[in-house]
Amino acid sequence: MSWQEYVDNQLVVHECISQAAIYGQNGSLWATSPGFSLSPEEVTSIVEAFGNAEKIQANGIFCNSHKYFALSHDETNIHGRMDKDGVIASKTKSAVIIVIYTGEMAGGNANKIVTGLADYLISQGY
Repeated sequence: MSWQEYVDNQLVVHECISQAAIYGQNGSLWATSPGFSLSPEEVTSIVEAFGNAEKIQANGIFCNSHKYFALSHDETNIHGRMDKDGVIASKTKSAVIIVIYTGEMAGGNANKIVTGLADYLISQGY
């Protein structure tokens, strides 16, 4: 399966996920949904936050030129929120999956989808 197929058939196919992208941990774009474009600085900030979240705690998480408030983070998952929408980033061995979800109740469902795909990619060596 291509990286674009993961975005199209495993992420944005779900109604709770409105946009998604997969980046390499070096910031290279592997696949994205239409209209979802993170700047190199946005990607770098998210990747660095897995190891040190001080910057996103102080300044927020910027994604596709929108600011989300950092809610929770650890070495593999980052969650942010803006009104009823949110961002989830999950790190694998070599990639970062970033999704935007919409609606108050969508966060839990989107989190299951993203972490499930991340776990699968880790099991496949990615």
